[in-house]
Amino acid sequence: MTNNNIKAFAITPIDAGSRNQILGAFRALNDLTGEQLDIDQMLALPEDVSSYLEIKNSVCYSKFKNYKKFKQKIFERLDAYFAKIDFTPQVFMSVYNPTESSTPGKDVDKLCCAVKEYYSAHNLGKIMTVVLTSRYYKYKYVDLINIPKHLMTFSLRIRLLRNKKLRKNVLITIGTINNFNNITVKEKFKELNQTLEKLKDDPSLKSDIVKYNTYKNKSKKIVFLLGGRVEGSEIVFDIDYAQKLYNDAARLTNAGFGVAIINGPRTPNNVTDFLYEKSQSNPNIIFQNSKRIAQMDEDRVPSKWRIYSGKHEDEFNILAKIGNIYPGILGYDNTLVVHSMDSYSCCETAGAAIPTAISTKGIYVDPVLRYDCQNLVQLMCPKYAIDFDDFVNIACNMKIEPKDLRLQVLSSPLRVFAETIINRYNQM
Repeated sequence: MTNNNIKAFAITPIDAGSRNQILGAFRALNDLTGEQLDIDQMLALPEDVSSYLEIKNSVCYSKFKNYKKFKQKIFERLDAYFAKIDFTPQVFMSVYNPTESSTPGKDVDKLCCAVKEYYSAHNLGKIMTVVLTSRYYKYKYVDLINIPKHLMTFSLRIRLLRNKKLRKNVLITIGTINNFNNITVKEKFKELNQTLEKLKDDPSLKSDIVKYNTYKNKSKKIVFLLGGRVEGSEIVFDIDYAQKLYNDAARLTNAGFGVAIINGPRTPNNVTDFLYEKSQSNPNIIFQNSKRIAQMDEDRVPSKWRIYSGKHEDEFNILAKIGNIYPGILGYDNTLVVHSMDSYSCCETAGAAIPTAISTKGIYVDPVLRYDCQNLVQLMCPKYAIDFDDFVNIACNMKIEPKDLRLQVLSSPLRVFAETIINRYNQM
């Protein structure tokens, strides 16, 4: 008998990208099963936290002295979680996150091991463990491994073909599992315009509201979504690259485009400061900070580089009244979204039929250590996305606009992923 009444849960990740992957997986599974669970019911939160948005510390195996202490922490989190819900999930989801540690595969495997041991110790029945956006790793405790195609080299494909036991647990997708669609864009677009209307008379935002109104009235638009550095040295997003992006942005404004620049959690603070300052002198360029802003001295240390601490904390605290403008700002017609090549988010916009470009020149991405970024560009361009430098040239010299691009829509892997979970669980 087939069981489609399947519920999933996850230990809440701190990284926004990982969290969005899990939320997208939840949504896909809920859509297929007809479940209407609240997202916070599907996330195992610490006892002192009421929403996943409040999470500040992750639970990562490599940060513990040994497995015993890690397992104890996981059991405590799950005790708190199961005390709050009145059902038993059958699927546990996790994300392979190379930015959190140097051993992401091992971290995921140990996490899934601890969850399986918890279910066994508490007689909760069978639990299927799933990892999203994984590279090749010889997992022992993961039942379904989602590996996007761009994370596989030729040699890794051969290794996978030879490992029959691991291969049967792998689901290869083109693109990543994500929590992004046109419905969300439309909802956030409406919210953004309502927010701007409410703030139109706020004296502290007077010049910013003028810029937003100028942007809205442009017939063609560009939105930059910036990536940034990682813990290692394999990605370098520096001032030189920021200068290159600004020069491109200024050139496009001269061609009649409105431009919005949005930094990300990984965007270096000096790059953030540089682009914000440059945008102040151009009435056709908006800069909106999306990094969490330092609130205390302990946030203003090099190890907390994902938190903004720089020259413009006061200004960014005022801009925070507008909030996160992404993805709502993509709701305007005739808009091209530009991703730096270190980010996977191009899969999201290309899958939502939003004209997409990838910026490859000027940012350093190690071709050996981060082959995934190189592979993704090759998979995306020119079929699903356009090379940004190519777009700048044709936009400025041939008057080509985003609406003129004939890019194909990237098929979403969400439904296939959800169907695979249900089928695999029923086979267990």
